[in-house]
Amino acid sequence: MKAIITKSLMILGVIASSAALTTASPSRLNLITGNQGQQVRYVMTVPVKSPFEMARYAGWLRQQGYDVAGYRWKKGEIEVITDSAGILKLQQTKLKGLVTASKGLAPGQEKMDERYLNPAKVEQKLKALNAQFPQWTRLEQIGTSLQGRAIWALLLSTTPNARDARNLEKPSLIFDGMHHARELMTSEIVMDVAESVLGTLARKDRQWSPVLERWNIWVVPMLNVDGNNIVWTQNSMWRKNARGDGKNTFGVDINRNYSFNWNKCNGSSGSQGGQDYRGPSGGSEPETQALMKLGQLVQPTASLSYHSYSELVLYPYGCRGVVTGENALISKVATEVAKILPSDDGRGTYTPGTPWQLLYSVDGDSMSYMFGEFGALALTFEVNQEFQPSYDIKAATVAKHRKAWAYFLNRIDQNLLSLKVVDGRTNQPAMAQIGVLNIQQTQGEKPFRTNAAGSYFKVLDPGAYTILVQLKDGRQQQIQVQMNGQPQSQTVVIN
Repeated sequence: MKAIITKSLMILGVIASSAALTTASPSRLNLITGNQGQQVRYVMTVPVKSPFEMARYAGWLRQQGYDVAGYRWKKGEIEVITDSAGILKLQQTKLKGLVTASKGLAPGQEKMDERYLNPAKVEQKLKALNAQFPQWTRLEQIGTSLQGRAIWALLLSTTPNARDARNLEKPSLIFDGMHHARELMTSEIVMDVAESVLGTLARKDRQWSPVLERWNIWVVPMLNVDGNNIVWTQNSMWRKNARGDGKNTFGVDINRNYSFNWNKCNGSSGSQGGQDYRGPSGGSEPETQALMKLGQLVQPTASLSYHSYSELVLYPYGCRGVVTGENALISKVATEVAKILPSDDGRGTYTPGTPWQLLYSVDGDSMSYMFGEFGALALTFEVNQEFQPSYDIKAATVAKHRKAWAYFLNRIDQNLLSLKVVDGRTNQPAMAQIGVLNIQQTQGEKPFRTNAAGSYFKVLDPGAYTILVQLKDGRQQQIQVQMNGQPQSQTVVIN
């Protein structure tokens, strides 16, 4: 396995635009280390006053083709994974810099912490939970990777049986982890959702019983199973899946491969060598297809996706300057959740914002897909201050995220509108299109719709809403709903 060498680079002066990156002499930037092609981690320290300034640096580096691993904006640090050729390119831009510190392992000495989850451990744990708690779980293989590995999802519910009609009378929340293979802590957090909820039920603690009576909770701890295998066996900094041409593995960034907003705004790369390579078409990858398949099956009301790192709470959309028609609600919830999450170093809390505000433009991502396709209240967490922190901080990490997702679940549960649509001519549940006239949809979002049982669920802030319900044959009815911070349920009969 290739060694990972970490260096710190102090950028002198404030960069107001990409043009300023070309103003200084390259003579101070002597960073080439190791052989040509050797992957090296460089942490660049830059003087910034806000995450928005940091986003300028990160965006410029990404546009130049660099793997921007993450950042710690309070410290002014951006991590770039590149090789000596990449550093030479930085030299040629005349970027002014100075090496201030160096740390890392010598070549050949790097070792992964084997306490972290790998694909086999994830499968083993999920099967064990399903076997131990059959009354509350259902295990589904939602896909198969390019290399033949199963992609698993576990349902937590008081009605887990797929043939139980009550299952469709409840909203669904999807947790997912490890879109990107090197982001090890994300699988730990999502697995902890299942373990902590089921653990309290086993102890006859009723904390989660009412929630599982009202919600279906799906956990997908490891989406990118092939990529994670590469992390363990070949390259600890591998990000993408295992897509190749028979000779080389180049990989697709599955979090740029979703069909909604795919290749929309220069938020991904069309080059196979790019770390954010979007693939040949939207939804081309089996991992992406697996989560999309689960979404189509359950029509999620909410979605939490875990990534690392940078200690952010992101909300849609990823394309620059674009927010959703529900931005007031989503940004408010993201800000509330971010305040619950203390930084690993104790310096403040997580920062909320859209990807384009805090990082750079992103298209074809899962968060935007979940919102655009289903209207789900979707957030993405960028956890920790590095990809593979010491496993010793796992307990603290999952504990604080447990508080955050528990708050999120309670928040959406108390602000949930549940509709049941009935065809008055047959007195049977009916599938219908739902329009919330207060919400504007301007980015190609799919219309809201009921599931096969005629049920529809939506998280809404307190206020008055006008709802238009329309059956396939054109019959429709308009209703008024008053949300007051408590769950609201209505049956709509259309004659």
